Amino acid sequence: MAEYDLIIKALAERYMDKIASFVRGVPVAVEQIEGKDKEAVAVQRTSDALVKVREDGYEYLMLVEFQARPDRKMARRLLEYTAMHHCRHEKPVYPVVINLTGGSRQDGRYMFECFDLTVVDFNYRQINLQDIAGRELLYRGPVGLLPLTPLMNHDELPETVLDKCAKRLQSEVETEDERSILYIALAALSSLRFPKDLILKALEVSKLENLPLFDGIREEWEARGRDEGIVEAIMEALEENTGQYPIGLKERLSIVKDGGLLRKILRRAVKAKTMKEFEIALKELIPN
Repeated sequence: MAEYDLIIKALAERYMDKIASFVRGVPVAVEQIEGKDKEAVAVQRTSDALVKVREDGYEYLMLVEFQARPDRKMARRLLEYTAMHHCRHEKPVYPVVINLTGGSRQDGRYMFECFDLTVVDFNYRQINLQDIAGRELLYRGPVGLLPLTPLMNHDELPETVLDKCAKRLQSEVETEDERSILYIALAALSSLRFPKDLILKALEVSKLENLPLFDGIREEWEARGRDEGIVEAIMEALEENTGQYPIGLKERLSIVKDGGLLRKILRRAVKAKTMKEFEIALKELIPN
């Protein structure tokens, strides 16, 4: 998620009112909280987005955490952030996780017991963008939410969705600075779902190359492309050596972001004579 932190931060700082209204499904008024008040000191982390919200005369805090990929420990961390902000500001907190890709096996609840006590029963809102119909936001939603729109569910082709987003940014965003931020956010977040070649074809490369954040995103895309190539080589080596296609392995390896570790796995795959032999080697390299 680190490569997207600056983009999410830029969107949250400028369009948190739109994000909060999207979460609640109704227009709400928000007030930014100063950075020093957002700091989660106990874990040395700043929340993705924390704002004061007023809704029908009721005031509360909304804490929004964005996740690029499923995280088994997210619920526990969100519980910690929620408790800290509640204690610090003495206000109710509405905790939200927005999954940018995929879904989560967790059901928006985290609890644990000790003997006869239910010590914690923590509920939070979970939004999976891929489960949301994106047509309304694509054609009529706030422009500040357009970078999230390609991650939603659409009937149109990806090229059509990206093209419509780009045209709306061009025609509806007045300042060049704001348009640039939204354009690069559109390209970067779309890369979570679509191949970079498709994105560069659908969007104007000249607009991307002149933006400061693009160099870092380009490097991330190139690294991802190399990693995907290594994963494909692992799959092919195992199928060739063992005569079996390793079902589910590609998904397991997709969470590995260390190119060096992937190359070690590839070397084991090349040497493996049976799938069992490879699985034993894989457990040594990636302990459960």
